[in-house]
Amino acid sequence: MKKLAVFFCLVFISFTTWSESLTIPPLLEGENLNLYIKEGILELPFGSSKTMGFNGDYLGPTIRVSNSDYINLNIKNDLREDTTVHWHGLHVPAEFDGGPHQIIEAGETWNPKITIDQNAATLWYHPHLMGKTAEHVYNGLAGMFYIEDDYSQNLDIPKEYGINDFPIILQDRRINRNGEFLYSPSMHDYMQGYIGNTVLTNGSVTPELEVPGGTYRLRLLNGSNSSIFRIRFSEGKKFTVIASDGGFLPESVESDSIIISPGERYEILIDLESSKSLNLITDVYGGDTYKTLSIKGLETRGKYLSHPQSFSYEKVAYNENTNTMRKFRMETRGMGGFSINGKQMDMNRIDFSLPTDSTEIWTIVNVGMGMMQVPHSFHVHDVQFSIISMNGKNPTPLFSGPKDTVLLMPGDEVVIALRFQDYTGIYMYHCHFLEHEDRGMMGQFLIE
Repeated sequence: MKKLAVFFCLVFISFTTWSESLTIPPLLEGENLNLYIKEGILELPFGSSKTMGFNGDYLGPTIRVSNSDYINLNIKNDLREDTTVHWHGLHVPAEFDGGPHQIIEAGETWNPKITIDQNAATLWYHPHLMGKTAEHVYNGLAGMFYIEDDYSQNLDIPKEYGINDFPIILQDRRINRNGEFLYSPSMHDYMQGYIGNTVLTNGSVTPELEVPGGTYRLRLLNGSNSSIFRIRFSEGKKFTVIASDGGFLPESVESDSIIISPGERYEILIDLESSKSLNLITDVYGGDTYKTLSIKGLETRGKYLSHPQSFSYEKVAYNENTNTMRKFRMETRGMGGFSINGKQMDMNRIDFSLPTDSTEIWTIVNVGMGMMQVPHSFHVHDVQFSIISMNGKNPTPLFSGPKDTVLLMPGDEVVIALRFQDYTGIYMYHCHFLEHEDRGMMGQFLIE
C-alpha cells in the first residue's frame, strides 16, 4: 500500500464543472424478480453514448433481499449477443453462479432460483462471459445486490434506501467529445489497465445530492474495469468505515481515505452539517483526480447517529497443520497475456478439486517478468474469505472483515482462509482487473 500512497500524492487534479442530481437506482424486491438486459443510450452533459443496462439504459436496479429469502429470478437477454449475470460475492449453487458456464443466449431467459444463506452485505451483479466480461461491464451492465438480516436491521445505523443509505457506483470511462464511450484497448491498456478520462457516479458526471444535515451511509462500489481508486472527502473530512466486501468489520475504522480496487466494496458513515457541503473525491491510480459527488447540506436538520465501534463477525476458522494449503502465482506475461500458476484459462480444464465442507489456506502472490510488474486483484466465487496475512504481517483493520476480492500490488503476497460448504460444482477464481481476466488470468475449481 505504500506504493499506492506515494503515487496518489503526485496525481494531477482535474475537476469537472457541470452537475446534475444523483441518480438513485430503483429497488427490486420480492420473491419474483425480473431483469431485462437491453441496449440503451446514456445522456451525458457533453453528448450521448450507446450503452447496455438492466431494466433501463445504464446500470441496473438495486436488488434487496434478506437472509433466508427464496428468490426466483427471470433474466431476459434482449441483446443481440450472448452474456451472463454473475452474483459477485453471493454464496450460491454453482449452476446459478452466473459465471462463463451459465450463458444466456441472445433472446433467451435464464431462471436461477436461489435461497439466500449469508449475513448482511453489499454485493453486486455483472456479466461474466468468457472473453467479453470487460466489454459488457464497460458498456453499463452492473447493479448493486443488498443482503439484510436481523442483525443489520437492529443496528442503529442509516438504513432508509435513498434517504440516508445510498448506493454509490464509481466507474471511470474513456469518453470522446461527442459523449461516446470508447472501448478499444491497446496492448498498453491490457497491461496497465483501461483508464478513463471521466469518472461516473451512478452513471452521472459530478452529480449533486441535497440532504438535511445528519448521518449518512454510502455503499461504495468500484465498478471500473481496471482502475484503482483512492476515495476521500474535501477538506480532509474523516468518515467511519463499517463494512467491507462481505459484511461488517469486527471493528469500525475512522479514516480520511480508502483505497478500493475493481470489484471491492466498502460501507462508510459520514456526518454532514446543515447548510454545509462536502465533495467526494476520487483519485485514479495512473490517472487524474475527480470530484465525483457533491453533497449539499440543506438548512434543515435530519437524524444524527453515533457511529458503532464494533460489530458481530466470525472469521473463517483454520488450522495451518491440517487444512489444505495452495499457492497461486499471478503472472504477467509478454504481449498482454496473463496467467495463474503458469496456466491461462481453459473452459475444459478443472485446475483442482476439493471436497465440500472443507477449509483451505491459499497464498496468492503477484509476480511478473522483468519490467512487467502491474497490479492485480484476486476474486473467488461463492465464498467470503478471511485474510490471515499481507506481506507477512497481520491484516490492517480495513482488511480484517469478510472479503471476496483483494488487491495485490507487484510483489505482494496475501494469505487467506476459505470455507467451502453447502454446494458442489464448478466455480471461478480470477483477477478482477477485467482485461486481465479476459486475457487468461482465471482458473476454475470443482467442489465435489
